[in-house]
Amino acid sequence: MYCNYLYDTLITFFKEFTPRSGQDHRQRCYKDHALSDDKEHTVFFKEHGARWTELARLPYFDLVRHTIIDPMHNLLLGIVKAQWYSQWILTPSLRASTDTRGRELDMIHKFLASFEAPLWAGKLPLRVGEPAGGSLTADEYKFAVITAWPIIIPIVWETFIDESEKDFSAATKRHLKAREKFDQEYTAWKTCQEVPQGSAQARTRGNRNKDDAEPQPPKPPKVRMQRNEPVNLLRLSTALKIFCGSSTYGEAAMKPNFHWAVHLVEQIRDYGPVYNFWAFLSERLNKVLKGSNSNNWVGGQVEISMMREFARASQIDSMVSQIWLDCINY
Repeated sequence: MYCNYLYDTLITFFKEFTPRSGQDHRQRCYKDHALSDDKEHTVFFKEHGARWTELARLPYFDLVRHTIIDPMHNLLLGIVKAQWYSQWILTPSLRASTDTRGRELDMIHKFLASFEAPLWAGKLPLRVGEPAGGSLTADEYKFAVITAWPIIIPIVWETFIDESEKDFSAATKRHLKAREKFDQEYTAWKTCQEVPQGSAQARTRGNRNKDDAEPQPPKPPKVRMQRNEPVNLLRLSTALKIFCGSSTYGEAAMKPNFHWAVHLVEQIRDYGPVYNFWAFLSERLNKVLKGSNSNNWVGGQVEISMMREFARASQIDSMVSQIWLDCINY
């Protein structure tokens, strides 16, 4: 939407992108509107990243500049969540404890059990990082990356980084042996495939069968923890509001959402601080609506029931407030 580049090229942070103008995007929307079938629409969208919208009819509406990238989803539920969940929990850099010894998550849990913060600052689940801790909300990610993690993550890394490097070294040796075994099996399988069916060699090829599946190479080991990760986390924590970030995991770990963060600077110039336009308010209203009593109604009427419940609660609050004011005045 913002740059004249396709999905695959947006993984690169450190490349100058030519910004897209609102007028150019409007023209592409009209070109898409003139297409006749779904296949042409799909091909056009993959090539240009534009679809028809009725907003293109408004001459005063800039389709690029007036499209909001929500900082809450982009930064907290995007970049911060990807670092915590994708790179640390799933890897796993941060492992759960065993019956005989504590590991990284155990140290974090003990820290959180003794960590005190004002109620307005927020808190994290005591079992964060485990299924029992549940999924973190945007508020919890904000508290974590600004307050809790900059304190505890460097200590966790200092304690376990040597063990991680030893594990990686041992895994590398196992991978080399597995690779040698794979090379032998693949050579035997390839030779078996090249032997003509019914030949003398085919009758003496032992247990090998021409229909045997092709051997698959072993997956190389991944580095579980890297020494510069705490430094990068501290940089992200202190520079979160100026939307800078970096990745030590290569281009495969980068997502277009990471690139969108660089456009937030322009939006702050247009709309003011992120508190003015991020989606915390609407998300909290969604939570209120989801907590409304819908009487288990299904069939497309849930939204109406939720809005009626929300409107009824608002009216009751207004009546109670007015009665309270009348009592004070009289």
